[in-house]
Parts: sequence; structure tokens; C-alpha cells
Amino acid sequence: MNIGVDARLLSTPLRGTARYIDNLLKYLSKIDKDNKYFIFQYEDLPRDNVLYNYVPIKKSKLPRQVYEHYWLNFRLPGLISELNIEIFFSPYIFVPFRRGNWKNVIAIHDVLTKVCKEYYTFHYRKYIDILVPLSIKRSDRIITISNSAMLDIIKYYKIPANKISYVHHWADDIFRTITISEKDKLEFLNKYKIPEKYILFVSVLEERKNLWGILKVSDILESKGIDIKFVLVGKEGFGYIKIKPEIEKRKKRIIVLQNVESDSDLVILYNLAKIFFFPTFYEGFGFPPLEAMKCGVPVITSNNSSLPEVIGEGGVMGNADDYEFFANSIIKLLNNQTYYNEMKEKAIHHAKKFTPEDHINGLINIFSSMS
Repeated sequence: MNIGVDARLLSTPLRGTARYIDNLLKYLSKIDKDNKYFIFQYEDLPRDNVLYNYVPIKKSKLPRQVYEHYWLNFRLPGLISELNIEIFFSPYIFVPFRRGNWKNVIAIHDVLTKVCKEYYTFHYRKYIDILVPLSIKRSDRIITISNSAMLDIIKYYKIPANKISYVHHWADDIFRTITISEKDKLEFLNKYKIPEKYILFVSVLEERKNLWGILKVSDILESKGIDIKFVLVGKEGFGYIKIKPEIEKRKKRIIVLQNVESDSDLVILYNLAKIFFFPTFYEGFGFPPLEAMKCGVPVITSNNSSLPEVIGEGGVMGNADDYEFFANSIIKLLNNQTYYNEMKEKAIHHAKKFTPEDHINGLINIFSSMS
């Protein structure tokens, strides 16, 4: 079959859906030798995989959101017909308004604007509320990334269960346990001006990730005489402006890094961390805790949405607002080396269950069932 993949988001910072597309394209051509893939991406991005057929998209002087919708609805349908594409796969929901003789498969990664309304602007919620149901209506199949997300999509968008499937994500193999010499370790810590002992958080710095909870847990630990810093890695997101002054008040205990240079540096940050802490309110999947587990870091997360699927027995989970539980779990890991080593091994072992082969084969099976 000829299958088109919308890869326009690769031109944005690699987080969330963009990271998913990047990972997908790394493995799709290695695993699927039967189908022919056409990758729609902006012309300034590399086209270095000879197993793909790249369809470059010219940049425009129009505002990005305007041009994106123009290209999707007025340029793309002609290209799909020209290239005899039988299935168009959109990893980011949107498909052309006009139906053709091809089939549409979309990915919906979560229902954040439904479950966590308070963390999104009214205008963005309305934008999603209008366009997502239209895309669902024009889609032949829908995929998502966890059983939890699938059930939420069925609930909020009233989709028949037989129209949707889930295939778990995986974390790239760059995330792994590594050996770091004492010299390299000290140079790295000095580069980012972080201490030798720290608890790590990685994600967009926004209210939905429960940053207030991180501050409260930090306060509890200080009140109990536990001297450990929190390192928060990520770009500013919705609501960060409100919490920033409180972080500033705790700058001796809370360090924010918005300038991590590369994934290879992120891998070192994971490997050097004592604990990975992720008390988020909702996740469609949750890449960071899986990345942390692959790096052998004991993980503490909330127990909501998809996280029980991702974490399993590979980490410690509690209610997102149970700050005493989180603080006590941190203290137990710091004070009990046997328990710490046990959780480290469990994290590594559990993370092995998430593989690109499982995801890609699941996706291929969905495509094949539509031929």
C-alpha cells in the first residue's frame, strides 16, 4: 500500500507528538518492508532515509496556523490523489475537510482539553472542540497510545469502540544506563550548575504537571531536615507565570533548566539523578517516566490516567495531591539502599516491555486491516 504520513510537526521542538513522529520514522522503514511511505514535511528538514518518499512542503509568509490549514485542505488532497496514496496517517489528529478515495487514520494522544479544562485557554478549547470532532467524523480508524486514553476518547467523543485501538509508545534507545567517569560527571554538573544529589523532573513547566505539588513536597522535605535539591527540566508552559515567583523563593532548593542542549545531555541528567519525580494530574502516556526507568532511575509518580500502565511495578505511585506520601516515598528511597537498588532494577526491567517493534507492528496491523 501507499501510505502518507503527516510529519509537519517535526519542524517544531521535539516534544510530545513531534517526538512521537521522530521516533516513528526512525523505526517504521526498518520494520515495515511491504508498504511504501510518503513523508509530508517542510522543505528545510533533512530527507536522509532512502526508504522513504519525501514530499517537501514549501514555507509560507502566511501566519503558520493559517497556512497549515490552507495546505491541509487545499494542497494536500491533490497530492494524495497524485501519489495514489491509499491511507493518510495523521499523528496529530487533523485530516482534510474533503473526503477522497483514500482512507484516513488519525492519532489522538489524549483528551486534555476535556479532562483538564482549567489548564487551557477558552479559545484553544473551542478550537479543539470544533476541529477534533470533524476529524473524527472524516476518519476511518483512530489510534491512541494507552488503554486509559482510549477509554477517555470513547467517553468524551462518543466513538464506537470498534473504530479505535491503542498501541503503547516506547522510549528511544538513547535513553539507557550509562557509565560516567568522575571527571565527566563533575564537568557536567558544573556546566548546568546543579548539585551532585538531586531529584529530577522533566516535562513542560505547566500547571497540569502539578508543579505546585513539587514545591509542597520540597517544603515537607525541608521541614523534615532532608537536604536535597529538585531539578526541573523543560520549557515554560501554561500557568508557569503564576508559579514562577514561588519557585524563585525556593531557588536554593529548586533549580530550573530551560536550556538543556541535547537528548544526550538529558540522558546524563537522568543517569545522575537520585530519583525521578512526576506528580502530574493527567497523561495520555507519559514519555519522561519511561525514559527515566530506561536510565535506571527510581521513579515516583501519580497514579492517575495512563501512568499505572506505563509504570506498573517499575515505580512508586500515589495520589497526585498526597504530598506526605510522596515526601515519605522519597525519604524511604534515600535512606534504604536495599530498597533503592530494588526499585532501580524494577524500573529497568519494566521499561523493557515497551518496544518500537510492538508499536510499529500494531500500527501496521491497523493499516493492513483497512486494505
